[in-house]
Amino acid sequence: MFQLGVGPTWNGDVMTDKDTSQGDESEDDDWMSYANAGFGTTDYSLWDDGGQEAEFVVEPEWNEEDLQLDTGEEEIPPAPKPAGLKHLVRIGTCNHCLGRVSGKKRFGQTIYESGVEVRNQVIEADSTMAEAREIEPLCPFCENLFEEAPLLAELISESIGESECTRLQLGARIPKDQTEAEDHLRKRFGAPGSAPLKSSLVEEVAHQLKASGFKNNLVVDKPEILALIDVLTLTVELDVRSHYVYGRYRKLERGIPQTKWPCRACKGRGCEKCEFTGLQYRNSVQGLIGDPILELFGSDEHAFHGMGREDIDVRCLGRGRPFVIELKKPVKREVDCELVMRTINEASKGRLEVSDMRISNRSEVVRVKDTPAEKSYTIRYKIEPITQTEYDELTQVMEIPKNNQERNRRRKNHYRGKKKKENKPVEEEVDYSALKKAELVEMCEQKGLAKSGTKDVLIQRLSEFKEPTFDLPETDFVMEIMEKLQGCTLAQRTPERVAHRRADKIRKRKVIETSKPSINHDEDGNLIAEFSLRCESGTYVKETVHGDGGRTQPSIASLIKAKCTVEWLDVADIHAD
Repeated sequence: MFQLGVGPTWNGDVMTDKDTSQGDESEDDDWMSYANAGFGTTDYSLWDDGGQEAEFVVEPEWNEEDLQLDTGEEEIPPAPKPAGLKHLVRIGTCNHCLGRVSGKKRFGQTIYESGVEVRNQVIEADSTMAEAREIEPLCPFCENLFEEAPLLAELISESIGESECTRLQLGARIPKDQTEAEDHLRKRFGAPGSAPLKSSLVEEVAHQLKASGFKNNLVVDKPEILALIDVLTLTVELDVRSHYVYGRYRKLERGIPQTKWPCRACKGRGCEKCEFTGLQYRNSVQGLIGDPILELFGSDEHAFHGMGREDIDVRCLGRGRPFVIELKKPVKREVDCELVMRTINEASKGRLEVSDMRISNRSEVVRVKDTPAEKSYTIRYKIEPITQTEYDELTQVMEIPKNNQERNRRRKNHYRGKKKKENKPVEEEVDYSALKKAELVEMCEQKGLAKSGTKDVLIQRLSEFKEPTFDLPETDFVMEIMEKLQGCTLAQRTPERVAHRRADKIRKRKVIETSKPSINHDEDGNLIAEFSLRCESGTYVKETVHGDGGRTQPSIASLIKAKCTVEWLDVADIHAD
């Protein structure tokens, strides 16, 4: 065994043991020679207490495409290079997908014809590729979906059936994982810019439809029918778009709402109160127009779009109100408009009349709904005396609405059947017998009555008291006010009668023109006034006359200092189209 510090040395040809602990001057020379030889250079002292931080070498990043794996796919170039085309054939690509991803499709060729041509070229170069499709029967791109194109075209044709359609659009619903997988393969092995699976499948189904004799136009927007293909279940879902007919209607009878109202009691479900119709009113403008023509178009449902609306007790005369009737999922579209008008007018039995009907579209619905058309009205009202209290209410300072919390409350109450009456509730009668004499005297003083007498006399005096009214205005003065209303700008706060469905705010509306003022007496001797006026769109005409408790200022009632009660209102004309 060797001891520490002892090692073998050569003496001539013989190796001997020597004690190194005794030291040898030649060792220092050997060490210095080694250090100076350049084998171990360093920029820091070997005897320093603290060493420098270790230097890390950054390894280069490798992309997956740069790695050479055992599969050899990374070495395959994409189409349209010959090796890329050969690989597409090798993995079992069908002719349709081969034609769309190969990048070899010529003008006028279908993707199938292009795929057959590419496959033949590959087989001519390598005959072993002739059986590739049999070895790999499932196309990795489409999973043989293109083979189902004739079946899908047949399903679409059967689904449309007898439905009239001049504009058909095709669509497809493909699972997300399938589209992602196809997209990855197409970008890796297919030619740049090759068509995706969804659009190519839709194009092939369209080609099959035309080949089967389908004569309807295939479009990419604004279709009459959208045929949506579900490739997972191989079914077709039809989205039949609505058909629109424009016209004007004249409502010749009062008590008919514009649209259908569900029964308040059963909410449209049907009950004894509505005779199981589900309607609050048996007739409506929407029903009188839409119901008779459902059979003509083979439709199950309709929707009504009017240019504004009138109240249930208001007639619409003149040229009529523009409207668009929407027929949902119609079977027929090519129906003579003259036949449509005749059918509606005969079914309405004089309650309503339509004219100027023609085929329309969805964009006209927007135009009809958003057009701010001026309107002319004829209104008739009764003039009665007014008290000071009522007059003060008509001329009070109009409050600015703070928020819509009150509106929301009124809306809830309305749909709960708790809608308030339009008129202000009558004050409760005071039980004068329960009051002390001093209180009765004070009340008489407030009302300008005599304060003397017993308690019973005071009670009788207060019970028989009626607040004095102003004298009725002169006829000429009323006529002058109706004429001078022309050009006046009204400040109208949302009326109580519509506060449940409209925002509570103050609107500015202008009376453009007034005409034909007249005043007469009815059979009971009451003073009756009547005149015509033309207003901006959105003007509350009834409120323009009676003032709505000061929510419309100025009003005829506040100007003539009398109570005005509207007897009827007619829409004379709608200045549009």
